[in-house]
Amino acid sequence: GDGVINADDRTFIGNPIPRMSYGFNLTAENRGFDVSALIQGVHGVDKYNNAKQILDYDSRPFNHTVAVLGAWHGEGTSNTIPRTTFNDNGSSKVSSIFVEDASYTRLKNLELGYTIGGGRTGSRGLQGLRFYVSGQNLLTRTKYTGLDPESTDPVDKGTYPPSRAFLLGTNVRF
Repeated sequence: GDGVINADDRTFIGNPIPRMSYGFNLTAENRGFDVSALIQGVHGVDKYNNAKQILDYDSRPFNHTVAVLGAWHGEGTSNTIPRTTFNDNGSSKVSSIFVEDASYTRLKNLELGYTIGGGRTGSRGLQGLRFYVSGQNLLTRTKYTGLDPESTDPVDKGTYPPSRAFLLGTNVRF
């Protein structure tokens, strides 16, 4: 209210605690074929994207991403992306521009299988044979621009996301 922007204007913003966490485990089976999927996510969580601050607005003279091409550079230009500078009065200060919605939905696991019943039903011999293919961390849907919206730290310091993996396997029952 005094027309001066200073430390008195600071306030807490964002919500590091999800408003909702959810997960779905879906399974189906028919004529020896089976499929299962695990989908999970969170909604209503904010995260401070420190990696964005370092990559695009650090006060050290590093290369930046192409996002800064749309930065403010005079009257009539962007008012949503701060200008880049290499001094202490620039855009490398803590700012609300680095607080992002980290809500996401992730397909954590998808597995497809086929089971062949064994010829014997007694306690000895082959009882069943199952072949399967599985994928983990296949798809993530989010508006978050950091590397991993699922990381538990409210300040994203560039935590590497979980690896995508594909598995082939066989289960043998005796």
